[in-house]
Amino acid sequence: MKALIATDGSQNAYEAAKMFATLPHSGPLEVHVLTVIYMPPDDSGGMAYAWLPEFIQTEEARAKEGFEKIAALFVGDDVVTNHLICHGHVGHSIAEEARRANVDLIVIGAQGHSAIARVLLGSTSDFVATQACCSVLAVRSDNVPDTGLPIRVAIAYDGSEPARLAVDEFMKSSWGPKCDVHLLHVLPQGSMFTRATSQDIDGARTMGQAMVDEVAQRLKPSVSNVSTHILEGDSIGQTITEFAQDNGVDLVMLGETGRSAISQLFLGSVTRYVLRHAECSVWIARKPRC
Repeated sequence: MKALIATDGSQNAYEAAKMFATLPHSGPLEVHVLTVIYMPPDDSGGMAYAWLPEFIQTEEARAKEGFEKIAALFVGDDVVTNHLICHGHVGHSIAEEARRANVDLIVIGAQGHSAIARVLLGSTSDFVATQACCSVLAVRSDNVPDTGLPIRVAIAYDGSEPARLAVDEFMKSSWGPKCDVHLLHVLPQGSMFTRATSQDIDGARTMGQAMVDEVAQRLKPSVSNVSTHILEGDSIGQTITEFAQDNGVDLVMLGETGRSAISQLFLGSVTRYVLRHAECSVWIARKPRC
C-alpha cells in the first residue's frame, strides 16, 4: 500500500498520522509524508521578499522535525517512509503530489470544525477530499480511538459499485480481532415511503437485509465481530452520522457517491454530508481515476 500523509507540523496532523499508523495493513507499506510550504503573495512590489530565504529555511527546518516525529510512528521491515517538501497552494499541492506518487490513500487531519455545530471541514481538508484522485482518510484529531480497544468501524452499504469498492478496500487490510464492524443499509423514508405500500417497504427491508448479510459473510473470516443494521431516515447521510455518534463509531467508511463524470467538482450528497458532519474519522473509498 502507498499512502500520503499531509502534515503542517500541527498536533492535528500528527494525530491523523498516529491513527493511520495504528490501522492494520497487509504487505509492504510505503508512506510519503508531505509538507506544503505556502508562499504568501507579495503585495509590496517585491520589497518584502527580502525575508523569503529566511522564511523558507525556517519552514523547511520545521517540516523536517515534523517528518521525523511522524516517521517514528511507522516501524518494521515492511515500512518505508520518505519526506516530500513543496511550495504553493496547499490543497492543490497535496492532490498533485498524491497523483504524481500514485498513492492509494491520502491521510489528512480534518481541521476547522465549528465547536458549536461541527458543520464544516477546514478548506484544505474539504478541497483534498473533493479533488483527490484516490481514496481519502479524513481524521478527527479530537476523536482518535484508544489503541488498546477494538476500533469500531461503520461501513455504509447500498449494493452500488462505490459501496462494493468500500468493502473491497476494507478487506485489503488484516483487521483481525481488534475491529468491530457495523454494516449499515439506510432506507430513505422521504423518497421511498411516501407512496409505498407496507408490502413494498417490507420488500425493501428484506432486500437490504439480504445485501448486508451477504457482505457480513464475506467479512466474518477477517474480523471477529460483524453486525448488520437496517436503518430508516429522511436523510441517508444524517442517518449514518447519527448512528455513528450514538454507537461510538471511530471510523465511517463509504464509497464516493454521485460524482459527476463531467465536472468532477463535487462529492455526492451522502458522502459530502458524512464527511462534513460526522464526529469521527471518515474514509472515502475511491476508484483511482488518474
